[in-house]
Amino acid sequence: MGFFLILTVSLSDQTSRGAQTRHLGRGGLERRMKAVLVHEDIQAEDQLDKALVKAFVRGDNLALSELYRRHSHRVESIARHVMGPCNETEDVVQDVFIELQRCLVRFRGESKFTTWLHRVVVNVTLQRLRKRKRKGWGRWVSIDKVPHQLPTHRSPEPQLQARQSVEVIYAALDRLTDKKRTVFVLYEFEGMSLQEIALAVNTSVNTVKSRLFHARREVFRRVRSQGLLPTHTLEVVK
Repeated sequence: MGFFLILTVSLSDQTSRGAQTRHLGRGGLERRMKAVLVHEDIQAEDQLDKALVKAFVRGDNLALSELYRRHSHRVESIARHVMGPCNETEDVVQDVFIELQRCLVRFRGESKFTTWLHRVVVNVTLQRLRKRKRKGWGRWVSIDKVPHQLPTHRSPEPQLQARQSVEVIYAALDRLTDKKRTVFVLYEFEGMSLQEIALAVNTSVNTVKSRLFHARREVFRRVRSQGLLPTHTLEVVK
């Protein structure tokens, strides 16, 4: 009787483990399938971008309008985060697409279109930022002009805290070199991977890691010195 009980428990345990293994196997398969589908979607989007580039080069101006529709939001987001709260973001977006119109003929399609686009956005935005610094233009416009950067609350106190967070983080970013600033913004605000950033700024992943390490240390030190939490402050700016 005891042997039968042990055997029954043993078989039951093996059946349970087998079912668990099959379940984990199905879960792993589902994750792999989702990853494949995402990869295929990205490839399809890139192929469409490249087809639009070819159409524009052949003289179809509507193709540029479609590229604008597909990517202007991301261009605006990168420009806004690199520049900080100001009234120049729309001008930067226009400058980016003017630059695209001029240099799309040089796009060979060897990389993803978005990788090449990010590089153009970074270059154009940094040129505008350096120009502003040379001329000594003030950064700050009324935060009310950039309401998308502040959460909506009925009480004015959270609004004031959000305003302070935005001002503190960009005051810290203004102390960084352009290279550190760009890496920090693309990683923390845009959510780009180290590899994507390396391609966008035309450097190695190790260099990106180094710049990000030093940028985060400098920015977070200043944020903490103002009595703010870095994690909360980043969420407000995003």
